[in-house]
Amino acid sequence: MSGNTKTINSSKIDNHALFDEWHKEHHQATHIHGEHVNLKGVEKSFLLLGTPNVGKSTFFNKTTTATAEVSNVDRMTVRDTIGKFRSNKKYALIDLPGLYNLSHPIDEEKVVAHEIYHEHFNGITNIIGAQSIERDLLLTLQCVETGLLNTLVINMIDEINQEAINYHKLSKYLNNVCVVSTQANRSKGIKHAEHSIINNKCVESFVVRYSETIETYIRKIENLLPKRKISNRFYAIMLLEGNEHIKFELQIHYQDVWKKINKVIGDKNFYNEINETKKLYIKKIIKSCTNIYNSKKEFLKKSKHNQHKTDRIFLNKWIGIPLFLLLMVVIYFLSFSPWTGGGLQKLLQDSLFGNLIIDNIHKTYSGATAIGQWASGMFVDGILNGFFTVISFIPVIVILFICVNIINQVGIMSRISVLLDNALDKFGISGRSVVNLLTGFGCSVPAVMMARSSSSKKERIISILITPFVSCSARVIVFSFICSLLFASSYSWVIMILLTISSGLIALLMGLFFSKTLFRKTKSFFLVEMVDWRKPDFIVIFKSVWLQLKEFVKKAALIIVGVTFVIWLLLHICPSLPFSQWHDQYPISDNSQWNERVIENSLLGYSCKYCLQYLFIPIGFGNVGGGIGSINQGNAWKLTASLLSALPAKEIAITNIQMLFPGNPSSFSSLITIPEGLSYLTMIMLFIPCSATLSVVRKEGGSKIFWIQFATSIWLAYVLSGIVYWTAFGISALI
Repeated sequence: MSGNTKTINSSKIDNHALFDEWHKEHHQATHIHGEHVNLKGVEKSFLLLGTPNVGKSTFFNKTTTATAEVSNVDRMTVRDTIGKFRSNKKYALIDLPGLYNLSHPIDEEKVVAHEIYHEHFNGITNIIGAQSIERDLLLTLQCVETGLLNTLVINMIDEINQEAINYHKLSKYLNNVCVVSTQANRSKGIKHAEHSIINNKCVESFVVRYSETIETYIRKIENLLPKRKISNRFYAIMLLEGNEHIKFELQIHYQDVWKKINKVIGDKNFYNEINETKKLYIKKIIKSCTNIYNSKKEFLKKSKHNQHKTDRIFLNKWIGIPLFLLLMVVIYFLSFSPWTGGGLQKLLQDSLFGNLIIDNIHKTYSGATAIGQWASGMFVDGILNGFFTVISFIPVIVILFICVNIINQVGIMSRISVLLDNALDKFGISGRSVVNLLTGFGCSVPAVMMARSSSSKKERIISILITPFVSCSARVIVFSFICSLLFASSYSWVIMILLTISSGLIALLMGLFFSKTLFRKTKSFFLVEMVDWRKPDFIVIFKSVWLQLKEFVKKAALIIVGVTFVIWLLLHICPSLPFSQWHDQYPISDNSQWNERVIENSLLGYSCKYCLQYLFIPIGFGNVGGGIGSINQGNAWKLTASLLSALPAKEIAITNIQMLFPGNPSSFSSLITIPEGLSYLTMIMLFIPCSATLSVVRKEGGSKIFWIQFATSIWLAYVLSGIVYWTAFGISALI
């Protein structure tokens, strides 16, 4: 079997505490950021339930028109995704996070609990893994007991030998439910599965007979419960197992019923006995329907045994960790070096958008009136230039996201988690948080949401707090732009790698800080499934990258362009100057920026130059190291303005630099010293995350965690930027 599990520092989960937290925020936890489609005209919907890492999201992508993120690491799905069936748009499938059983849903499974117990669906499709069938059948039995299971999908059938499973016998043991075998990543059996889900009826709920004592309690509770879509037998079994969610639902909506049931149950809990009975029934199914326990026949294909031999090499820390670091260097080289993604970005920005489009528009309006020049500047330099600059990073984004998706699907993530677990335990988090942090290099929003998959409250909160410190793709884009101006293009990508690695190390150190302050006496445990190596599905990868790219362009078109437009207005509305001088600028035909006098007397320039810049001069903005008399206040307030106005989205810093520094943006390197630039990059790396990340931190962690993260990011960025500046200034003085 493939379910190799590694457990470290195990301790008992406080399900009551987890449920109390769920109660406080369950309205926020459902339907958060899921990819939803227009369900107009949908007649029926079905839940897709399965344990982690059985190909559930791949199956969903193949059967529906929607796209769920696919990763070869358990518990990557942390939100529900709804899609219409490809064969019949009148029916919809709901992809839910993976879970092992319904008895005690833990934190990341609250979305599943909400969907199931509120019964806004018509049936359940349970998907299990062919090589993990024994483990997965526990959830299958619970699905049968709901009385709403209509199809059992056995996926990844290519990983076991033919005739390893007797599907007809298996169906008999599960109340004649339709059993379908699939290889979702190759679209085999998908049409049969779709037809079964849409057309088959739900099976009866009575599947396992428990002891006479338990059956007596079940009958008593069944008679007290109101009739609902899910069978009363399922609810009765869940109550006898101590399911806190159902108890809460009864206490809120059926108080009289709960009082009667509470008298029947009292303080009795039959979880262990019910679980053992199910396990015995599963063993009976496995012996009768599979050849797992037949020593004369091979259940798994030989290639699967060879994969475990390969893991002995890659899970050696002296081999695995250097290979992982080398992999990260290769990814950043492919994404940002001047010979690959960085070169394509430069080509788009300078040749296509700059010389061909922007310059021609400038020449067109070179003879316009003063008001016309001001208006054209607003449109060209305030909107188009900012949009084109950000869009030019599409090659970088595409290469980076393709690499990250390949890593997710192949199975590298779970191995990195195991490799680094012992080291990360010292920082207050487990190996599972590696997945969150690495996802944060792409985007902090889903990375923060993935903290739901943590096995303890301590690890979940620490993950939420430290993930925003990891440099996301937006920050990396800013690094790329500024490093290309400050350093030689041949090694600017090396500086970017150092900045990115530094952000990860700082995140870990902050994890240690929070562990020693907020959670001094709390222990956590680590549970991860060692998944098999698998070939990446490039069709799904390209679909996923396309969705991520659409989000990036949408963000550029709405947020970045909108904020850039507002900033342009703030830079060119000058209350201290008459309107006739607002357009006082260098000739537009020279593609120059606006006159320094206009910018400095603008609303933004005035507020930053005479107030806000003094907060940042101590950390090097204005090159204070040269002495008080040599402070370049022109640099100080411009760097301050570009930093603060980039709070909605970090990419805005790029367009700010272009607008604030006169002439060609390359003049940035002639005005900004290396220590000053490094201080600014450090602020970009650690300062308050974007508004979308702050929003999800608030939703996932609550107000207290939000303000802790907000305050920490300010003082940490400020202190470290100062240290970086004065250290770099001292070194440059010695040289």
